[in-house]
Order: sequence, then C-alpha cells, then structure tokens
Amino acid sequence: MCLQSCHWQHCAQRHYLEYFSRTKCVCHTEISLDVDADRDGIVEKNNPNKSSWKWGPNGHGAILLVNCDSERTYVKRLDSEQDCITSVSDLKDMAPMVLRTRGPAKLPDGYKLTMHISQGDAENVRVFRRRKSDSNFFGKDYPLVLSSQILSQELPYTGGVAEMKFYVEGLRFADKDFDGLISIHLSLLEPICEGIPERPIFTDKVVFRVAPWIMTPNTLKPLEVFVCSTSDNSKFLKGMRNLVAKSGYKLKICSENMNRGDRWIQDELEFGYIDSPHHRFPVVLDSPRDGSLMDFPFNELLGPDFGYVTRVAHHKDVSSLDSFGNLEVSPPVTVNGKYYPLGRIIIGVAFPTATKGRNMTKVVQDFLWAQKVQEPIALFSDWLEVGHVDEFMTFVPAPDRKGFRLLLASPDAAYKLFRGLQADGHGQAQLFDGRPVCLIIVTLEIYHFILKIQSVQFFQKSCIDWNRDVLKRELGLDDEDIIDLPILFKLVNNKDEYRALAFYPDMVNMIVLGKNLGIPKPFGPKVNGCCALEAEMCSLMEGLGLRCTFIDDFASYHKLLGEVHCGSNVLREPFDFRWWNLEL
Repeated sequence: MCLQSCHWQHCAQRHYLEYFSRTKCVCHTEISLDVDADRDGIVEKNNPNKSSWKWGPNGHGAILLVNCDSERTYVKRLDSEQDCITSVSDLKDMAPMVLRTRGPAKLPDGYKLTMHISQGDAENVRVFRRRKSDSNFFGKDYPLVLSSQILSQELPYTGGVAEMKFYVEGLRFADKDFDGLISIHLSLLEPICEGIPERPIFTDKVVFRVAPWIMTPNTLKPLEVFVCSTSDNSKFLKGMRNLVAKSGYKLKICSENMNRGDRWIQDELEFGYIDSPHHRFPVVLDSPRDGSLMDFPFNELLGPDFGYVTRVAHHKDVSSLDSFGNLEVSPPVTVNGKYYPLGRIIIGVAFPTATKGRNMTKVVQDFLWAQKVQEPIALFSDWLEVGHVDEFMTFVPAPDRKGFRLLLASPDAAYKLFRGLQADGHGQAQLFDGRPVCLIIVTLEIYHFILKIQSVQFFQKSCIDWNRDVLKRELGLDDEDIIDLPILFKLVNNKDEYRALAFYPDMVNMIVLGKNLGIPKPFGPKVNGCCALEAEMCSLMEGLGLRCTFIDDFASYHKLLGEVHCGSNVLREPFDFRWWNLEL
C-alpha cells in the first residue's frame, strides 16, 4: 500500500513537471494575427483594435475587396470563382494578413495553431497562405487555408521569430442577408487527453468589412464615354464623337456585332468602383433587364482590375424600372447637418400609396441599400411610360453654392416660355422643324390649348412637384439649387394605363462631360432663325460656365422613347473621399 502510494505520488509529480515544462514553453511564445486595422496600407503588429470595426476618420478595422475582376482576358471567369490563385497580379485584389510568432524552435507535442471561421462567414471569404514550393504551378505557392469547405485548418509553426503571410479574398458584396463584416480566428490548442477535444489556451481575432460598391455622379471627372453603333444612328454618333473629342476624353463605340441592335447602353449597366487602402478598381453593375446588350458588361468590360457584379431577378419581376436609366446618384450633400460625402443613390418607383404599379426589383434595391455609404432615395417615376428618373432630372457641376445644380424637367417653364413667344407674335412658329410627328404641322397656337389642359395641370403638379419636394428634403436643397428646364410631356394610353412621354426631345436627358453638356436637340419653335428652346437652355447653363452642344437624336433615339443619356454611359474617376471615413 505504501509502495503503491509512493509510486502514485512519483508519477503525479513527473506528469506535473512535464505539464509545467510544456506550459512554461508555451507561455514564452508570442503569437499575433495581424491586419491593416488602422487603414494605412501597412499590416501593423498587434493593433489593439483589430478585433472590431468602427466607421469614421478615427475608426479602425481592416477592409476587404470582393475579388470580382478577372485576370484572364479569354474564357473569362470572376477571380473569386477560380479554384486557386493563378497570377501574382491577383494578390493585390486581396487583403494582406500576417501571422507573427516568436517562440521556441517547436511547440510541445500535441499543441497546435489553427485558423478558423464560422460557417456563415465561410460563404463570403477565402484565405490563401504564401509558401515556397518546388512546383512550376503558381497556385501551389498559395494553398487554400479557409473556404466554404474548409472551416478550420492547422497552421505550421516554424519556430523562432517568424512571419507567415496570408491573402484574404472577399467573395460577396454586402446584401440583405450579409452585413459585410467577416471575422477570422486564430487559436493555440492544448491537448487534454485521448478522446477529449483540445482546449484553446490562446485566441486571436481580426475583423474585416467588405468594401461597398460605390456609384459616381456627374460632377466627377469622366475617363471614358461609351455609346453603341447601330444601322440608323450615324447623326447621333457624329455628334457624340465631336463632343467627346472636344472634351478631351476617350470614346468607346460598341459595334453592332456586340450590341446586336440594342442601343440603350445606359439601361444595361452602371459604372462604379470599390476601394481599400491597398487597392481600388472600377466595377460595373449589370442590370437585370438583359436586353441584347446583356453580354457586353461581362464579355467586354470585365478584365484585370475591372470588376463585374450583377443581381438576378425572377423574370416576372423585371420591368422597365429595372433598367439603369432609373438609377442615378447625387453629388455630395449635407442634409439637416448630416454629411453624405459620396452623395445619395436615386431610384424610381411607383407612387408610395399606389395599390399597383411598377417598381425596381427587390434584389437590386436590397443590394443598393446594403452598401450603406450612399443611402438611397426613392422618387416617383412610374408616371412615365418608360419610367426612368433620368427622364425628368439630372445634376450638373456649378462654381458656387453646393458645387452643383439639380436640373428638373418643368412643363410649367415650357408653358410660360411658349406663352411668352405667342404673346410676342410668334404663335405661328413651327415645332420639330418640319420633322413628321403627326398629320398636322404643330405650331404654338395649336399646342397652346393642349399644354394648358394636359401638361401643366397633371405632370407639373402631381408628378414633377412631388419629386421636387422629395429631392429638396432628402438632398437638403433650396429653390436656388434647382433649375427648371422647359420640357413638355404628352399622355399615352398603353393597355388602358395612361403615362407620359416627352413631346419633343427631352433636354434634361443629357450627358455631362465636365463643363460640356451633350443635350438632345429639341427642334423647338424658331424665332428669328434660332431655336427658342436651345436659346433658353444656353441662357440657363452659360451662367454656370457650362457649354451646350445639341445632338440630333430625334429619329434614332427620341422616336424610340429615349434620348442622349439613355444611349450613352460614362466611366468616371472615383471620389477622393475614402468611404471608411464616413460617420455612420
């Protein structure tokens, strides 16, 4: 009995000494999982704020890009859909992460380092590790550590003072079911005994936020203009070529074999960008309209450092309001003391109290709201036959006040202009300059009665003025920030539903290239040899230092229910303001 007792005490003491020795060894090991938590482009050591995320100029937390470009220029796939890293250029699309260790040559038997993520986060991120290999295949140098199929993985411990580099890849943008935050965990595990899971004796955590998709307003500098070539738009193309050349920007013409007769390039796509301290690049948002231009964004725009994202809606849910002439963004504004340095997204929907009507599909709206940094505004656009916000509003740069003006279509302004011309004895002046739009020649005398009954009473008061009030409230605008353009609309009956179309080319539907405006040529009444509508437009814009170029889109766009803006698109420079500095 005594011998047994002595033997037991001896064994217990030996195991205690072994455990103490192992613990002492582990306690002298420094481990830190590090990211660029202070957002300066450098992975600093053991930032105390790395495990949380905070907005603002004094905020913290790492930033992750969705790897939505394609390093391949043929047989394209999004890099985030590739099984491995295939090019060193792909690494700059990912966020760097470093495991720093200082300790003994090796860990005690049974101890191990593991990196792990939750099942929810695993759908939104992948982690690759940098290692040296003898393989000629580049991907072998960057094995996959974490993914939707690998929630936890043991990491090699190299001993001494060491750094292990990782690259973190975003897979999804924030959306209704994903707030954009991702956590990655590191644990040092200690063995207990056979059959019992190891227990963590050290843990570390880093938090990333996925960079949002950001739209660019008219006030930012253009980089490249996109238009389509069709069999009947030579006049339009000539005008656009001259305007873009005069403005000093690049012009990309999408040929017929690419557009397959679809000229509405504004409706098919919206340009934006994503940004982080270590990298930024443009990203095109492909609309769910899926016309004949549906392959253009993926096949022609997607490439190295040019990303692609789309939202797929059920076909029955898609309407004209899902085209991106119905998606705009304001310049930066301050509203009731709250600053929106990246502006606010603007979409068009049915009237709020309407029991039926067309709306932008929910999957697109959910995506836009989830980006957080350009809080959307909903306007009433379903009163229009096409239903796009760019049919009655746009923004142009200005040298004073808020740095821009909101231009609004105004039947009331047109009525007053035409009434004044009629009072001055120009009642017989013809509209449309002889272009056949109906069976009679339209003069101001004939149109005066139509204007009085249709346009001013309904379109101005029930539609334009309602949206004007919303824009003033949601963008913090005064009347002095708004310019009313003389635009007329007519009622059309489509399956017993009455909606509006522009009566003559809609001048608000313009392209803004710095101080040069490409405006649909309105073919208004001529007074002393000059178009009265063009003269009024020039008078309104020249006070802002803007130059007007009128482009003939009458036959090839206006008669097909669109204008210059509908038939063009502009890639612009990103904001100087970095989105993570927002105060939210």
